[in-house]
Amino acid sequence: MMTNSSRLLTLVLLVNFFTGCSTVGFYYQSTAGHLVLLSKQEPVTDIVNDSTRDKKLIEQLVLAQELRTFASTDLKLPENESYRSYIQLERRYVAWHVFAAPEFSVTLQKWCFLAVDCMQYRRYFDVHKARTYAAKLAATGQDVYVAGVPAYSTLAPLVSSMLNQGEIATASYIFHELAHQQLYVHSNSTFNESFATAVEELGIRHWLQQQGRQDELLRYENWLTQKTAFANLILDTRQEFRELYESGLPVEMMRSEKQKLINILQQRFENLKQSNNLLQRYEKWMSGSLNNAQLGVIAVYRDQVPFFKQLFLACGSDFEKFYLRSEEISKLTAKERQLALEVSQQC
Repeated sequence: MMTNSSRLLTLVLLVNFFTGCSTVGFYYQSTAGHLVLLSKQEPVTDIVNDSTRDKKLIEQLVLAQELRTFASTDLKLPENESYRSYIQLERRYVAWHVFAAPEFSVTLQKWCFLAVDCMQYRRYFDVHKARTYAAKLAATGQDVYVAGVPAYSTLAPLVSSMLNQGEIATASYIFHELAHQQLYVHSNSTFNESFATAVEELGIRHWLQQQGRQDELLRYENWLTQKTAFANLILDTRQEFRELYESGLPVEMMRSEKQKLINILQQRFENLKQSNNLLQRYEKWMSGSLNNAQLGVIAVYRDQVPFFKQLFLACGSDFEKFYLRSEEISKLTAKERQLALEVSQQC
């Protein structure tokens, strides 16, 4: 008898037959990688009730279930079976995303997938395949960036990469991915990720407040302040890149000016780091070959976050009202959405 998983894989392969050989490998690895993960899931309750399992894992899963319940009862996020099962990975990340942008553009490339959506990345379940594809794009002159991801919204089970970085990180992954289930606009990554990031950060603040953990809340607020300062640094530089690319300078001069802006960004980061010690965690990210793709990722996740947080306050810090208003805005045209967010003083 054919299982649901095998039916899905067969359907994808049949679709691939009509889309051309160049995409078959990507679709196959994407579908197969997802299904392999699902085949390894275990109910969280089975693990928690098994005295032979690792005690630290049990503690992590108990916390994750508390966060999962809180997400629905207090943050009013969807109540379903998401994150009620668990997958143990044998690698650091669940997947790797490849981002790309032209050499002289701040706009990330989009890839459109049959029966799914248009995304500003391609997901791989093998880091070597991700890097190989990125290298092919780089060979055509594009700026590329490969990022490991601990979670993704269409994967319902918890994975070990969501649990290994502490309570706040676990909360952020659960709240963020459930926010995508709450509201998702097709082919608008910046709206989707900014909304989910806002829900994630508002949710963590609410979690700590509800538990009366004021000292930890203050530390989290301090971290958010520094994180926002870093994001603003990147967004400001990205705008300078945009102005450069629209200047009409000759290619060689534009390339030289681009490198100057990268050097200035690195120096600004060093200056900012002097007064924001928590930003040291971004040192590795900043030490790489900074480019349009890398800066574009920050923009996708942070660009509209302040607007959504302002909208939340305008809605009386009521999550249900906030979701309803965000959904209304999501149905507008792209330009209307941006305008509605920028004047988000009213719910």
